[in-house]
Amino acid sequence: MTKLLDSKDWKILYHLCQDSRISHSRIGRLVRLSKNSVTYRIERLINKGIISGFFTITNYSLLGLNAYTILLRLNAAPEREKDMIGYLRSHPNVTVVDRFVGEWNLLIELGCRTINEFSNFLSEFRSKFSDIIDIYETHTSLQFYKVEQLPVELVEEKQMPKPSSPKPANIDNTDLKLLHELSKNSAAPLYELAEKLGITYETVSARIKKLRESGVVIRFTAKIKLGALGYDVYMIMLDLRNVSREGESGLRNFINAQKNIRYAFMSAQRPTILLYIAVKTSSELNSFLVRIKEKFSSIIVSQKYLLSTEQIKYDLFPEGFVVCIYSPTER
Repeated sequence: MTKLLDSKDWKILYHLCQDSRISHSRIGRLVRLSKNSVTYRIERLINKGIISGFFTITNYSLLGLNAYTILLRLNAAPEREKDMIGYLRSHPNVTVVDRFVGEWNLLIELGCRTINEFSNFLSEFRSKFSDIIDIYETHTSLQFYKVEQLPVELVEEKQMPKPSSPKPANIDNTDLKLLHELSKNSAAPLYELAEKLGITYETVSARIKKLRESGVVIRFTAKIKLGALGYDVYMIMLDLRNVSREGESGLRNFINAQKNIRYAFMSAQRPTILLYIAVKTSSELNSFLVRIKEKFSSIIVSQKYLLSTEQIKYDLFPEGFVVCIYSPTER
């Protein structure tokens, strides 16, 4: 599939991943194509299944949300697993559901304001599906290292910026509804967003600017189907020991420097890093595992990897966030 992409296509993908709200005219000036040519190429990338949508990377901590991850091993009949998947797809706080081959079968991510909210979800989930859950473990995201979309073909790659302020953002219910719409389609035109929210497009523009400047919106980006580009995606779990501040910083910098790592975070439950890596061959995966183990042998206890076979759900700002974050009685 990558043979179908020329250097202009890759540059267009790069700019869309850095800011999916960038105009086609602006991309045209950057890549030296006409606006119509850019539009044609983007539509072609969508039709080929390389771009599957546009979404927003949001700083949950500024909204008072915590991100939780659950790893599941199932002992399921097909119908019961189908019931579970349906429950997770429709749950208003679940953001990601991935299927794996390996030690774990499913990864679930969700956002909650408090540990009690997460405990309530987990209690209900276990009660509904205790007959098919073999074992599970949970992780709270202590620190995000990296959130990217494109693999190694691109020369440049910007790292996810650190939050501009640790204080909660001053937002209202309209901002939250706007974030929800932008999560569904971060490239939506202003007039379309204005119509859905019942406000003027000038107000939408001002609110988007405020969300960016406050650090709530980290990036508007494109969702890239790496399988369509010839990549396999693996999740790697690195269990650590005796991690000093310097050791953790060195490992974080190393991970951020690897252009084929798409997503990584440190768990708050125990010293474990979970990361997603895109590779074209098993030798690339093995090379990475050998290099990181050799470089950080003093702190890496073990490495486990799982092959991602299906992304069942990917909605980073579901409608449930609008309800759980904003309560008029608290404002």
